[in-house]
Amino acid sequence: MHFSFITLAVLSMSVANVAAATLTMPPPMPKAFPPDDESQPIPASYLTDPLVTEALAYVESVVPAQYLQIPPSTFKSICTATYNADATANCYWPANLCTRDTNTNAFTADVYQCPGQNTWGLTYDDGPIVNVVNGQHVNDTVALRNALVNLNDQKATFFVVGSMGSSVPDEIKATFDAGHHIATHTWTHWTSTSLTNAQFVAEMKYTEALIYKTTGQVPRFWRPPCGDIDDRIRAIASALGYRTVLWGTAPDRDSTDADVTPSSAAHQTVLKKIKSWFVPQAGFISLEHDISTFTVGVALAALSAIKDMGSSFPLKITDVGTCLNEPWYRDVSGSTSVPIPPASSVVLPPSSTPTSAAVNTASAPSAAPSASSTVSASPTGVTSTNTSSITLSTTSSAASPTRQSESTSGSYPSVDVFGSISWLWTVIAGAVIAVFV
Repeated sequence: MHFSFITLAVLSMSVANVAAATLTMPPPMPKAFPPDDESQPIPASYLTDPLVTEALAYVESVVPAQYLQIPPSTFKSICTATYNADATANCYWPANLCTRDTNTNAFTADVYQCPGQNTWGLTYDDGPIVNVVNGQHVNDTVALRNALVNLNDQKATFFVVGSMGSSVPDEIKATFDAGHHIATHTWTHWTSTSLTNAQFVAEMKYTEALIYKTTGQVPRFWRPPCGDIDDRIRAIASALGYRTVLWGTAPDRDSTDADVTPSSAAHQTVLKKIKSWFVPQAGFISLEHDISTFTVGVALAALSAIKDMGSSFPLKITDVGTCLNEPWYRDVSGSTSVPIPPASSVVLPPSSTPTSAAVNTASAPSAAPSASSTVSASPTGVTSTNTSSITLSTTSSAASPTRQSESTSGSYPSVDVFGSISWLWTVIAGAVIAVFV
């Protein structure tokens, strides 16, 4: 009898502990947002905000320890790190472009292509930027939005960097209001695998909170800066409710717009590469940037070339969420939990019927509005939030000394904390019966 009551007490405590590890949705607003400084990770003082500590506790309660214990890489420079674990075993993308193609009990499968034939998932990373000259927006995020409107009101996915958006939140809102898909690209664009678990959680949650504060929506998709990801980062991001989006590598669909030294020749080289994609092919997701006047200038030229082709353009361009036929954002109404992946199920993107001939702006989903080795990841551009000093030429770009160049169904089941631990209640009930028997 005495042993039975002790067992009941221990089980009850276990239930209480699991129930306490919840993740509030929508995210609570932090006491303050981190500085818009990409020269270092988010300062340690910001890691103690409840926004971060609650999320970290939740991550630690649902992610298997084997993933959380993968050691961080050693930061060398932006987009370059020394990986301190087994790069192959942990599917470290920069080492060999490794992707995870199935869901596990720890993370969702990576997304790197659109399932529909001739479907182009159009994405822009690292913005927003603002560049006003003589009262006109030139080669910035605003100009890019305008060009997309002129291309049959085309929609794209914008992977927002929190430190960039915090200085111009109205631009995040304007992009959202224009019907584009807003997704997460961390706060500082730091090399993710070099961060501790707490630091990475902070990078995700502060950006999430900013996007929610600005748009009223919580993103479902994120892209790791420079593609720097391993199974630890995958698992943490998945626990926080995110799908990981990379880009096509076979064939290569990285525009390299942020890798080159800005010049007229580089502009033509990058534009030529993007135009080489204008052919019938399997669905893909591309990598472009709205990080500088140079990268946006190339993007504008590419959109103009598409428009010039008219009905002979063979691809259907869309945002990532629409090409996957998945909701853009999470349904957080009355929710205190987040989606997590189902265990060990293969992710096969939904089939879709390709649209031939003309550029086709797909409709958004209905939910949219509501061992040590040193390797270098694909670099991602130069940045500046100084809107008065950006040079308007394809021969130069806004630059900052702190940054160098870069399925099956829709949503996953939500975690009902008490429901997900129903087995504990069953055990307790059995123990109670045993006591009285």
